[in-house]
Amino acid sequence: MRLKSLFIALPALLLPILPAGSAFAAPCTLADLQWMAGTWRDTEEANVLTEERWVIGPGGRLVGSSWRLHTDTEGGVIESMIVTMENGAPTMRLRHFDSTLSHAREEKDAPMVFVGSNCGANSVVLDGTGPQTGEHFTYSRDGDTLKFVGDFIHDGKPVRAEAHFANKP
Repeated sequence: MRLKSLFIALPALLLPILPAGSAFAAPCTLADLQWMAGTWRDTEEANVLTEERWVIGPGGRLVGSSWRLHTDTEGGVIESMIVTMENGAPTMRLRHFDSTLSHAREEKDAPMVFVGSNCGANSVVLDGTGPQTGEHFTYSRDGDTLKFVGDFIHDGKPVRAEAHFANKP
């Protein structure tokens, strides 16, 4: 009876020594992220249009592009993104450019890299690596709405970015 009690209690005793998050994080594959595919548009901010597109490319990788442009000036930003499997996890590499593609924010051979740490049925959390360590963002989909929430660090200060996109066929 004592041995049986030990086997029942053992998992609870081991929980505090398991790494937080990773033991229970749902594993992701590229197929698990195909719900992101589509053309998504946010028009709620005055004088700004934002569109994000995700397509399923060869090998199931996700190829994305995004633009956020002002309607009354030439200002804005353009992003190029790809999600591939690396070391068993979906990994997003992305680059930012100004609205004319004349200037890149990241160095030529140094894209921003975020690794999938948790997947849900229609959600994914991506955590920053390298210079983006401590940053993360979440994509989630509810019907024809795609939500993006990012927690970033700019000049040593936390910054939250949020966007709600509607599916535009």
